Amino acid sequence: MFQYVVKRLLILIPVFFGITIIIFTLIHIMPGDPYSTMMDPGLSAADKEQMLEAIGYYDPLPVQYVRWLSRAFAGDLGYSTHYLQPVTTVIGEKLGNTLLLSVSVLILSVLLAVPLGVISAVRQYSALDYFATILAFIGISIPSFFLALGVLKIFAFDLGWFPISGLRTIGANYTGLRALLDLAHHAVLPILVLTVIQMASLMRYTRSSMLEAIQMDYTRTARAKGLSEHTVIYKHALRNSMISVTTLITISLGNLLSGAVLTETVFGWPGMGTLMYQAIGNRDYSLVTACALLLTVFILLSNLLADILYAVVDPRIRYQ
Repeated sequence: MFQYVVKRLLILIPVFFGITIIIFTLIHIMPGDPYSTMMDPGLSAADKEQMLEAIGYYDPLPVQYVRWLSRAFAGDLGYSTHYLQPVTTVIGEKLGNTLLLSVSVLILSVLLAVPLGVISAVRQYSALDYFATILAFIGISIPSFFLALGVLKIFAFDLGWFPISGLRTIGANYTGLRALLDLAHHAVLPILVLTVIQMASLMRYTRSSMLEAIQMDYTRTARAKGLSEHTVIYKHALRNSMISVTTLITISLGNLLSGAVLTETVFGWPGMGTLMYQAIGNRDYSLVTACALLLTVFILLSNLLADILYAVVDPRIRYQ
């Protein structure tokens, strides 16, 4: 297993460099000057050109890339031209908020979708199966921003059960348990929207994997040996169907970090999705590059985690 992990990490190295080259190139070939907002409007054109020349704005892209990458490995991801702060400081303030949403959504999705998918497959064509299928199709088909707006309209505007936006109540200096409850109160609606969307695809995937596993020969053999239906379903069929489901679960963590842009924007949740959206609109190149780099690392590590978990889920898999 250790050798396999090392090999996978070695494979990820060129993939990482390739993705960073593409991201850096696409962002820096965009037209316009990202430093114009930081300069005094009264500066002459010659002074502006001199300042851009001094910071290496006109250096060849390979030179800029090597300089940026060396600084990134040293922990310096650049300076935000919009927030006027180091990029690491800006990201550090938002990353925890997105992780709170992503981890909560992932846990709730797995706890709800996997059992529903298993029950739906075991009781195929039952009323529960049809009900779960309809809910899954609704969750897959409805756009996330539309669902977010609908939930916001019903539960925040009409009923007034939850706050409209934000992370905490403005003007309230809660501490301790009161502050935690206030945070949870604001997080309910964003978590609800993302969970519905995430669990819909996961439930359908679990159901199809379970239906395939139930029809396999080893399942029939387990029944023929006189094992209980509970043992056949949860020890044999579910264990094997979880191999493919594990891939979706682990990869979805990286997707949640990048896919919550619309949901965070609708609810005014100060996370990575909102930050990246605003950075693109503000032409904050250093911040956009750093956000894309962070998401790349998360997605690559999610793929590595999926491969490692294969051996945990299925004991037949052994990496040499």
